[in-house]
Amino acid sequence: MPRTFNRDGAWWIDFVDADGRRRRNKIGPNKRVAKDVLNDKLSKVARRVHLGVIDDSAISFKDFAALWLERITPQLQPRTVERWTSIIDQHLKPAFPGTLRAIAASHAESYTAARLEKGACPSTVNREVTVLKHLLRRAVEWEHLSRNPLLDTQGRPLSGLRALREPAGRTRFLSLDEIEGLLKACNTVQLRAFMVVALNTGMRRNEILSLTRKSIDWQNRIATLTETKNGTARHVHLNDAALNALRTLPPRLDSSRLFPFGPNQISMSFARIAKRAGISDVRLHDLRHTFASYQAMNGVAGRGLQVLLGHKDPRMTTRYSHLSDAYLRTAVDGVVLGSKSADAAVVG
Repeated sequence: MPRTFNRDGAWWIDFVDADGRRRRNKIGPNKRVAKDVLNDKLSKVARRVHLGVIDDSAISFKDFAALWLERITPQLQPRTVERWTSIIDQHLKPAFPGTLRAIAASHAESYTAARLEKGACPSTVNREVTVLKHLLRRAVEWEHLSRNPLLDTQGRPLSGLRALREPAGRTRFLSLDEIEGLLKACNTVQLRAFMVVALNTGMRRNEILSLTRKSIDWQNRIATLTETKNGTARHVHLNDAALNALRTLPPRLDSSRLFPFGPNQISMSFARIAKRAGISDVRLHDLRHTFASYQAMNGVAGRGLQVLLGHKDPRMTTRYSHLSDAYLRTAVDGVVLGSKSADAAVVG
């Protein structure tokens, strides 16, 4: 039976919540206040049990975000955890300083507009809003919110919060002269080796950083990746340039990993190297695009290019199709059949 009781001069309440768990809460020195709190708790339990009504939690957005990250982290890849944590800390927490239940669709729309105004690209904003949507969906599932403020009554995204249209995928790749200049601008063996491996394998930044000596089959020239973006292990073939670059790396005593860089550290180093080399409009990920582009221009296309890049979705590989088409056009133009016979027929 629900009750109030006094212990050591303080009044407590004792009741069973909507999930059937017994709750005891210390209220304070006033018995009447304790009774009022108990009646309020019992009213909420009755609405939850008999009507299915959930009262929105008073938890702050900041505190719920911490709870959300703690509970979903075991289900995510390390890179995803890193990226989502950054989005929460750098963007969402400052944008939503109040309680979780205070968030409305208009706030999310204002957030999107503000991020675009500050120069964030649509794909970046879409990823950030995706994190917000995931967080609010879990808030409903975990009964911190009675409804998702970003969905209409039919459970569909509100029109003002649909994903922004993103431009076609970037395919910036380095020319042969730019590649030479980039490698000359590398001022350490480790940096040069990283660039050579990236250019000759198309591996992602974190995939290269995850390499250990045990992950390299030096005889069969294969690197085995267990930490990939899509969570699926894959094998990467190493050509002479990549293999020799890995062999130049000095042994490390502090770690089993071949490269002594963190993700942000190597990205910042790349930016400085590109600046020294006088190369503009280039990012570290463009080394991957460079590998893919030259493979496409060398005739590798479709499923072959997809496997080389480790793309789970074949649509990700189609951005290089125009380069494959150029190769095919050159191949067709290079073989001309029947032209002499046709000329002879015209003359006759």
